[in-house]
Amino acid sequence: MEVPKKVLLIVAAILLANAVSAQNYEKNILGVRAGLNLSSYSISAGGASISTDSRASFHVAVTDQILLCNKLPFYLETGLAFSSRGGKVDGVSFRPSYLQIPVLVNYHFNIKDIVTIQPFAGLYYGLGIGGKVKVGDEKGDIFGDEGGLKRSDLGVRLGAGVVWKRIYFGLGYDIGCLNLVKESDGEGTMRNNCFTISVGYNF
Repeated sequence: MEVPKKVLLIVAAILLANAVSAQNYEKNILGVRAGLNLSSYSISAGGASISTDSRASFHVAVTDQILLCNKLPFYLETGLAFSSRGGKVDGVSFRPSYLQIPVLVNYHFNIKDIVTIQPFAGLYYGLGIGGKVKVGDEKGDIFGDEGGLKRSDLGVRLGAGVVWKRIYFGLGYDIGCLNLVKESDGEGTMRNNCFTISVGYNF
């Protein structure tokens, strides 16, 4: 009779430990982010493809991580960001600004209750709210009736964050999926890609 009792005690201890661990997962994590963008355009036309020079700019964001599973630290991450992007090629500089909404999933790998590593993947949608295209000394609107780019941008976002004492450090990469040229007639495409470095704080 002693062996079954010991087995039951071990099983009960494991279940209790899992329940306590599950209760420790934060159900909602709000955060703020800011950092550096290094963005460029991938352009193709007439069978040829080029990448523009990178443009350094910035982003600021508020984020919200929502726990999806009580038993695992698996989160849905969304929020709202202002992101300045663009690229340069042959004396032409593109400088669009977007409001972005990400829809990501991430998983929190806790290391000795000191550091949490958070790989993430998902999509983002961007709405162009302003910006200029500069050709030599001449400037013009990049969106709107006079601009050459569509306002909508959609892409894939991949990366990872590290949290230490609520302080966040992140690296990410956005791969644009939409052709941003307003009137291409199928003859050319232009997609934005962006490498990001972020620092922030989780409340």
